[in-house]
Amino acid sequence: MQIPLRAPARSRARPRGSGRIVAAAPAVVGAAWLAIAGAAAWLVFDTPLLARLASPELRGSAAPVVGAVAWAVALTAPACFAVLGVVRLGGAFHRARGAPGASSPVARRAALLPPGCAVIPRIRLPDGRRIPDVVVGPHGVAFFEPLPPPAAARRTGERWEVRFADRTWRSIENPVHRAARDGERLRRYLESQEREFVIRVQAAVLGDAHEIDRTDGCSVVAPDDVPAWLAALPAQRGLTPDRLAHVLEVLADLA
Repeated sequence: MQIPLRAPARSRARPRGSGRIVAAAPAVVGAAWLAIAGAAAWLVFDTPLLARLASPELRGSAAPVVGAVAWAVALTAPACFAVLGVVRLGGAFHRARGAPGASSPVARRAALLPPGCAVIPRIRLPDGRRIPDVVVGPHGVAFFEPLPPPAAARRTGERWEVRFADRTWRSIENPVHRAARDGERLRRYLESQEREFVIRVQAAVLGDAHEIDRTDGCSVVAPDDVPAWLAALPAQRGLTPDRLAHVLEVLADLA
């Protein structure tokens, strides 16, 4: 598979540290909501504000309505703000635990990869499809998709099934075919960017090549063999350092 790549001179710079700022934003927002909840609770329970708003001394026909609204807001607002804060902080916590690269098989072996290779633990295409363990290097682009855990997977020929948490077996797409299609998705996305250089894309699944047959569009590589497999790929002619840096930036924008 091949994808065209635009000249580096037209690349768009990415602010340094922007990924960390985006990742920290939900935690900051969550902390802010909790602070607002605390301030609201303080105003309600430790100041005379509510007592004055709901005071029977308030004159006029609107007095009962104002009092009822004041009590309703006072009793619900701090709890609502606290819930929003907890939800935001919980989302930030789970995002941090599941951050790309936290348990990426190829990223853990980054130090063993051939010179000039860079790993992007996960990218997300505009159509929502996530592609893990993308390696950019002299060979072009390669990515590695994991197979289901052997204890929770079974197959008969081309038919694959996975056991879910409810202990039921359900059919899934053949992982080798899925990886090949993901390679096509990545190729089509980069083609849509009107790029002028063509770079190879290699799709692979992490598994035992003796048990799973490769296809024309996807290879099968054991996790420990990834460095040697990448080193055996031929370097792509015309892939200059500038072009290599640019394609890395393009894919990093999808991380």
